[in-house]
Amino acid sequence: MTIQMQHLRRHARLFSVLLMACVLSACEREVDAKSVADTIRNISEEQRERIRQMEKAGPPTFNGTRLYTGPHRTPAKMEGLTIVGYNYTDAYISDFSVNGVGGGNIEVSSREHSYGGGTCCAAVPADTPLPLTVRIEWKRDGDVPRCRQTVLLDGPVPADPRYFEVHFYQDGKIKVALSDYPSVPHVLIDRFDATKRKASGNVVNDTKFSTCGHDK
Repeated sequence: MTIQMQHLRRHARLFSVLLMACVLSACEREVDAKSVADTIRNISEEQRERIRQMEKAGPPTFNGTRLYTGPHRTPAKMEGLTIVGYNYTDAYISDFSVNGVGGGNIEVSSREHSYGGGTCCAAVPADTPLPLTVRIEWKRDGDVPRCRQTVLLDGPVPADPRYFEVHFYQDGKIKVALSDYPSVPHVLIDRFDATKRKASGNVVNDTKFSTCGHDK
């Protein structure tokens, strides 16, 4: 056998090894890239395609915040949470709710009067990863529409939460939190009386971040 022939056979064997490695690598990538939709039986093609689209879109987000990836979760043995509301806005809130559960009314906050509500119980599931979306609805006095805003419940979470806090801010945003005891108000400002922040010139920004009028 000539030296040239030996080189050719050696190159042929090397090419075969490289080709097999490439094939195996491609197979591994195909397995890794396989959609979860292809592993589920008894679903329609429409449902499979919806799952594939969700996979392409990446993890679920809410207003830019990635969901179900944080280190916090609600306690496994969490019991009913008392709903309390903090009204830093310029006007009285006649009633509000958390995921459909009524929270009562909330006076305009002051340095002496912090929160209102105090009803049971917030519909928040136990042993659930956070952040978690929560629907807040509320209504003010007079001929004004009811409003709705979906917000995120996130940590930190106390070891034994007892309260679900809803904070209504002057700019129209709402924040929620779990606590073992009603927290100190996030905003300390004076008020004219229990129904309004100032004697006149009060401004309400309910429509800025919320949907209003869905009750009509």
